[in-house]
Amino acid sequence: MVKLVIKLKQALKDRSMTQKELEALSGVPQSKISMLCNNNYQELNIANIEKIADAMGIIDISELMDFVEDDSFEN
Repeated sequence: MVKLVIKLKQALKDRSMTQKELEALSGVPQSKISMLCNNNYQELNIANIEKIADAMGIIDISELMDFVEDDSFEN
């Protein structure tokens, strides 16, 4: 099984940007940014992902998210 991993924390680090700075640039609340940074989400808001990518100058989605194998899921 695969799992979607959000790589926002690393993208912020790579740009020496804080969550609050991203909030100001993107209009996405810091609380939502924090949840994404910690991969603590139930649903993804595509509009927020687009705003974040635009604010950070990201054009390759793999810089923000990726699929990884997750062996913790058992059928």
